[in-house]
Amino acid sequence: MTMIYCRECGYKHSDKAKQCPKCGYMEYNLEKSVVIYLLLNWFLGIFGAHRFYAGKYGSGILMVFLTCTFYGIVITAIWSLVDFIVGVCNISSPDKIFAE
Repeated sequence: MTMIYCRECGYKHSDKAKQCPKCGYMEYNLEKSVVIYLLLNWFLGIFGAHRFYAGKYGSGILMVFLTCTFYGIVITAIWSLVDFIVGVCNISSPDKIFAE
């Protein structure tokens, strides 16, 4: 177990904690990139690839199954567009995109 410092308040806590026990700041995985998220959304959005990358497997599977139907393609296209806009608006705060 490694101890890390909170980016918000500087409190030292375990790296296993998803949020700081002192201030409640949500820690996110620094290995994931918002740019990769947006590229996956742009090119493979109707298949839910960006959702799988963000760790939201349930909605990713739902997008894959919806894409198999004609009306589902329209629904996932709109869903993907909304996710893209949200991703662009939150490009400076990836904790909102990758939060579980």
